[in-house]
Amino acid sequence: MQFPRLVLWLAGGALVAGALGQPAPKLNSLSPDWIQRGTTIEVVFTGDNLGEVTGFLFDGDAGLSATNVPPPAPPRPTITVESTGGGISRAEPAPTRDSRRLVAKVTATADASLAPREVRVVSAGGVSNPLLLHVGQWPEVPKRDPNGTLADAQPVTLPAVISGLLNTVAQTNHFRFKAARGEELVFEIDAARRGSPLDSSLAVLDASGKELARNEDALGLDSLLFFTAPADGEYILQLRDYRFRGGNDYRYRLTAGPVPYVEAIFPFGGQRGKSVEVALTGRNLEGATKMTLNIDAKAPRGRQEIRLSTPRGHSNLVPFDVQDFPDLAEAEPNDIPDKANSVTAPVVINGRIGQAGDVDYFKFKPDKDQKIVCSVAASQFGSALDALLTLSDASGKLIQQNDDSAGADARLEFDARKDAEYVLALRDLTERGGGNFAYRLAIRPPSAAAESGFSVSFLPDAVRVHRGGRTKVRCEVTRQAGFDRPVCCEFEGLPPGVYAEPLLLPAGQPGGLMTLAAVEDCALGTHPLQLRASGVAGGKAIVRVAQPLNGEAPVRRGYVTVLEAAPYTLELASLSAAAEQGQPIQIEVLARR
Repeated sequence: MQFPRLVLWLAGGALVAGALGQPAPKLNSLSPDWIQRGTTIEVVFTGDNLGEVTGFLFDGDAGLSATNVPPPAPPRPTITVESTGGGISRAEPAPTRDSRRLVAKVTATADASLAPREVRVVSAGGVSNPLLLHVGQWPEVPKRDPNGTLADAQPVTLPAVISGLLNTVAQTNHFRFKAARGEELVFEIDAARRGSPLDSSLAVLDASGKELARNEDALGLDSLLFFTAPADGEYILQLRDYRFRGGNDYRYRLTAGPVPYVEAIFPFGGQRGKSVEVALTGRNLEGATKMTLNIDAKAPRGRQEIRLSTPRGHSNLVPFDVQDFPDLAEAEPNDIPDKANSVTAPVVINGRIGQAGDVDYFKFKPDKDQKIVCSVAASQFGSALDALLTLSDASGKLIQQNDDSAGADARLEFDARKDAEYVLALRDLTERGGGNFAYRLAIRPPSAAAESGFSVSFLPDAVRVHRGGRTKVRCEVTRQAGFDRPVCCEFEGLPPGVYAEPLLLPAGQPGGLMTLAAVEDCALGTHPLQLRASGVAGGKAIVRVAQPLNGEAPVRRGYVTVLEAAPYTLELASLSAAAEQGQPIQIEVLARR
């Protein structure tokens, strides 16, 4: 078989090769990856080139700091005697850090927000890739072995978060705790939702081993167990894989104790720039039945997460939908077509299928010929509703029907005619109903789902440039909803002595290279790197802050490090080369010392 020749077009310019003496650090892992706020712990970083780390960078909310832990002193060397001179020589090397392992003391302030941070390490050679360090509010307890039997159950004081691993087949973990009569306890497994293959089975036993409560699949494959202690005393929490599997990746986090837990909210979302009162149900909420959310006019659209603050602490995160469409509440009675709620699209309707067999009807008239999307958001927010949507004309003739377009949620799209009246019916597929059958029904044109404009990204996220040298940064633009105008990209807030010319990307061009350069006397060090892009859509200026990318993964912030002048550079001497499969090629370069 003949293979075509591969022609490589090579980008010209200087290639800095003096960084060999100043390698950038790289992180592979950190452990533990959770810290309780108000505490200081030791975190072990593993990776490459960690021996010369001088600092740490945390991106995200404030509240975390870190310092290096000094390396242990090396063992005293063996004394050797040299026969030629009769003297004694002693080799005592200075303490050195392990280049592949670094221990740091990390501190979280008492008011640190419960949100993950990206942590990087810094050396003279630059900044590392980021890893996530999470902040929690309960004591972090590592699982200890053995705890495979009732007799070996590990004592824990609640509330706590237990991090563990079912690393062998048929392994069971046991934890012993005390509870008071009537105390309402919450036990939640976070495993499958964070990528673990664990299909958890969680049970509460009394001190003799009698099972009192069990749960398996309340949250997908993760367990959620509510337990009210029948008497003062000791109890045992038992955890295993439902199929008795195990392995080195069967990791879990178990939140346990009398912690606040929100089971459901209503409504599931709200409009940007408005306030919404959200009703709450759950456990240990200290009497809270509602909270008011003030949604910023510039809040991100789509699925967000909220939590309730109580005297016991913060609740679990609950999904919440943010949109630009006007929000309306379903008004009963609307269970027959003649009593359908009249609405104007685009709109989002918050409602409930309040009882078995209930049907909610809505009617609307488009103001022009256009496509209309009718979509239900329910199961994705924890609702029990298995939505069935039925669209009819004013005479009752069926136009379209849908069930389970996205999981148990329904969606339909149709060509609507100006001033024609349409009737939309929503019910549960199996004609159930109740307080947990809430929904969010959107009626809108498809174009309302996306705003004309663009997004922009750049890579790499950690850039290095030598004094008197230059380096390349790739800028990529993604155009949205028909946007086809030019986009101008430029760095902002560069440190003194570092500069770059703006990049203009014409319509149809998805990206290009920008050159960062540093003057010969530029100050050494690491600085944040931010790229801004601007364009015009519909007569309005659009400005976007670029998303830094580490490989293909988005990160919070980019950085540029200025290094000492390189002892030499390499330049490509040719602009193209042709390669046959399996055959070597030569590329000529010019070295400038």
